Amino acid sequence: MEADYWFRGGIFMFTVYDMLQLPVMKQAVSQSEAKYGMRTPIEWVSIIEMPVENFVRKKEVVLTAGIGCENDNDKLLSFTGEVIDAGAAALIIATGRYLNVIPDKVIQFCESKDFPLIEIPWEIRFADVSHAISTALHQQERSFVEHSDKVRKELLEIILNGEGIASIASYLEKSLFMPIVITDRQGNVKTKSKNAKSLEERWNAHLLQRGDPLYFQLEDSNDTNSLPNNMHWILIDNKEVLQLTVQSAREIQGFILLEWPDYLPEDDVFQEHTLILLEHAVTTSALCFLHDQAALETEMRLKDDFVWSLAKGKFESKDNALSRAKSLGYNLNIPYLCIVAKPENLQSLYEKDLSQNISFENWRKHLGETMEEEVTHTGRTMHLKTMSTFQKEELIIFVELQSEKSVETAYPFIELLQYKIEQKRPGLIVSWGIAKTFGEDFFDVGFEEAYSALDIGRRQKGKGYITTYANTRFDRALLALAENEELRNITEVIIEPLQRYSRERKIDLVHTFIIYNQHKGNVSQTARDLNLHRQSLLYRLRKVETLTGCSLDDSDEMFLIDLSIRLHTISANKDKNSTKSNQLNK
Repeated sequence: MEADYWFRGGIFMFTVYDMLQLPVMKQAVSQSEAKYGMRTPIEWVSIIEMPVENFVRKKEVVLTAGIGCENDNDKLLSFTGEVIDAGAAALIIATGRYLNVIPDKVIQFCESKDFPLIEIPWEIRFADVSHAISTALHQQERSFVEHSDKVRKELLEIILNGEGIASIASYLEKSLFMPIVITDRQGNVKTKSKNAKSLEERWNAHLLQRGDPLYFQLEDSNDTNSLPNNMHWILIDNKEVLQLTVQSAREIQGFILLEWPDYLPEDDVFQEHTLILLEHAVTTSALCFLHDQAALETEMRLKDDFVWSLAKGKFESKDNALSRAKSLGYNLNIPYLCIVAKPENLQSLYEKDLSQNISFENWRKHLGETMEEEVTHTGRTMHLKTMSTFQKEELIIFVELQSEKSVETAYPFIELLQYKIEQKRPGLIVSWGIAKTFGEDFFDVGFEEAYSALDIGRRQKGKGYITTYANTRFDRALLALAENEELRNITEVIIEPLQRYSRERKIDLVHTFIIYNQHKGNVSQTARDLNLHRQSLLYRLRKVETLTGCSLDDSDEMFLIDLSIRLHTISANKDKNSTKSNQLNK
């Protein structure tokens, strides 16, 4: 594995050892045993005499003749110490003019620091050494450019071949000899390289314990150097892991995790070839994530359109519907029951969501996607097939029936779905409507029934209740009566004067009659409920009789007023819902 450190990724790193192999260094002698120091990469070369001050850069080879140290070994030792402290890669001393030999204590000091100390004869010109090293560094720079182009082309080929992020993980592992895990933005593992099973298990345990992959960057960061913004060190079970953030258009798409080997220092991440590989991998992964997201959104849109077409009965033939269903992974050869759900308090929840920085429309769209996801998860949990679509502000669900007791299937499904939605969106109020008709060929009928049950239930009970179509017989009877032209005329004659009086005098006579009728003509109870004086109530009741031409002492005429009010209310709601349905269809 040690050899891989120097040739990892197909890039040759020019080191102190490589420098000694240059022809110009044939007569050079390594005076210190610097096993690891010989592997230090070289980036610069310079010729320096005392003092060092800040003229030596990190990973620089320093050439010196020891001028000023001819008869002072301590000065040479101090000079050498300053070169080492500056982070130089090696020190080359020319002997034979100012220094005849390198003092033993200087050699021993360099050995204690694992620092390369090299002696060359005075006859070798510094200009030749500097030129040879500079030429080798230039060649290395060219190799970096070639390597960057090679990595870019190979990763791009992965995308063009449609191989996806699994191939990227495999490519990284082969290039870096490190286990690789790639996750989505929530930290859920999307793929891993061949030898990353242990990393995956430890990551999942860590994620379960801590919850948020973004949180790790802040709490567990062990960065000792200035990493790029998309890179962070994290600690998992006392093992260093490099976390790369994959994002596009400032939106985080996911993360790449690299288990850093113990034998490599963290600084090695700054090696040019490593940074090139990681940067290209992040960019390519972002493209893969965007491709996957686009494909998912396209599939979801096609599924939404398909379910909506089923609900509206837009397919010309059953064969056409079956063909479309098969291409989307749906099975229409089983009975489905329709459920329609309506989230009620979207605006108030949106205003309370302090973390949101998107428009209401996008927030509502995201909520619809979340609810559809939970429909799928609920179906899987209960081993039921489902189809769903979110249109405007209604969630339309078709859930598989495993028996003819439709309501017995619907209630447990709704209960579990409601619980899952509550976990994602606490405080969300949802109203539900359940169809009565079910089967393979009654999707549009089931939708109309479920939608009607939802509407009637919201008017009867309010928001947040479950209503079945089977329990709305009375209201449906009224709807049928409302279609009778003669009844509509009678209703208009009775209701119109009451409404006109209410608008002009700001006194709601319709509500007064409803409460009076509920108390079966008991004036005292009605007055208490309306918080009216008895005489004021009697005045209102006489007005009702005058304007409608009906006597409140006649049970038939009481029934006629009550029926007229109910027919008017249900007709008004029907017209309102019809307008909304037309908008939904658009």
